Parts: sequence; C-alpha cells; structure tokens
Amino acid sequence: MTSRLLMFLMLVLGMGILFSALAGLIGYGIARLLGAPVDKAIGWGSMVAFSVMSL
Repeated sequence: MTSRLLMFLMLVLGMGILFSALAGLIGYGIARLLGAPVDKAIGWGSMVAFSVMSL
C-alpha cells in the first residue's frame, strides 16, 4: 500500500468517526428535547453513534 492510499484511508476513517460523533450528539440532543434524563440521553446518543459507525 502506498503512502498516498494510506493517508486517504486514514482521512476516510477519521471523517467516518467525526460523522458518527456528530450523529451521536444529534441523538443526545433529541433525547434531551424529549425529556429524557442525562444518563438515558447519553445512552441513546452512544447507541446512535455506534450504529452509524457500523455502517
């Protein structure tokens, strides 16, 4: 694998992680808007983040 392909792979993986973190924050925010306590909202946000990460 060339260094150019390795850098591209790292860039794609990093963007995927950032996108899943953003989706997790959105899931947390929606849970808080619906009136969930903080610990449940963190659970919902992490479930969304891990679900998006597995895509």
